[in-house]
Amino acid sequence: MNISPDLVNKAYRSYWYFIRETAKALPLKEDLSKEDFSKLRTNFNLPSLGKLYCTYETMQKRKAKYNYIKTKHNVENKED
Repeated sequence: MNISPDLVNKAYRSYWYFIRETAKALPLKEDLSKEDFSKLRTNFNLPSLGKLYCTYETMQKRKAKYNYIKTKHNVENKED
């Protein structure tokens, strides 16, 4: 295709950078209602790779697990 490896590398990295920055900009740390969550763009379709997505239920489970681990860690630190 006569494309330099450096250009291919930059294009590849910018592709993933865009996905990363867009996902980080989502207000997932806030308490969102299901309606507010459904208005967000929470998936990326990657040709030949598949779809990266997050459902409302998955987000809720991850938050609960994070809070559990955080609470458990704080309790262990207080016991020391």
